[in-house]
Order: sequence, then C-alpha cells, then structure tokens
Amino acid sequence: MTDTFGLTKPLWEIVLRGSVAYVALIILVRVIPKRNAGHISPNDMLTLIVVGSLATNAIVGGSTSVSDILLMIGLVLGWAYVFDVIEYRVPFLRNLLRDRQTILIDRGRMVRRNMRRELVTEEELMAVLRKQGITELSLVRSACLEADGEISVITEPEEREK
Repeated sequence: MTDTFGLTKPLWEIVLRGSVAYVALIILVRVIPKRNAGHISPNDMLTLIVVGSLATNAIVGGSTSVSDILLMIGLVLGWAYVFDVIEYRVPFLRNLLRDRQTILIDRGRMVRRNMRRELVTEEELMAVLRKQGITELSLVRSACLEADGEISVITEPEEREK
C-alpha cells in the first residue's frame, strides 16, 4: 500500500522534473507554426502523441506511485495556470508567449514574406477566399492568419454592402 500511495521519488525531484519538462514543452510548442496548431493533421496528431509519451517519461521519471503521478498532474496544471496568469498580467510576456495574427493580404495584395514565414501557399489562401465567395484579391481589404490557425478575411466596404 505504501508503494502505491507513498512518494517513490523525492519531492524536489518530482517538482524539478515536472517543471523542466513542462517549460521545455511550452518552448517546443511555441515554435510550431500557428497554421499547424489550429487544425491538427493526422501526422501532427501522431507527433503530439509521441511527444506526449516521451514527455510523460521525462516528467514522471519511472514513478509508478499514485501519489507521484497525482503530484505531477497537479504540478503541470499548476504551471499551466501560472503561465496563464503571467500572460494575462504581463503584456511583454504575453507578446512573447502568445501568437499574434499575421497579415497575409493587405489591401488586395498578398504579403508573401508573411506567407513564407507561416508556410501558407497561394493556393491555400485562394481556397479560403473561394470558400467565402471571394474571387478576386482586389475585393479583400485584409486577410490574417489568426493565433488559432484560422484565416480571417475582411472585404472592402463596397463588397460587404452588396
């Protein structure tokens, strides 16, 4: 019973492992282009499962005790809450940790540098416009890749009134 519910690792090791692994995962997730974060492809899902499995080993470090695992879960949830509070209260860190929108079309012209950086092809962008019934770039005031991976489109005022 003690092996099941007692701590099998020292408390400092559990906290250190959980904290380092969680912060490392936050950094890794931050470098994923946002267009991949919104709609996860099967390939990306498999990658997340494998990374999650590897992270479990890094976080738990072979612990099998219920107490160790519950403490790790609490620690990870605690860190998630702390990061949310910090992002909310410290604008500098919010800008650093959160994705912002990226302009892909500005006044009817594609911003190719931003498209390259976000790995959005002209074909993908035009497909989004066609789905919204837009056939010409000149009808688009702005199109942005939002932080959630979706592309939002604002048309010119004349077009909206029709």
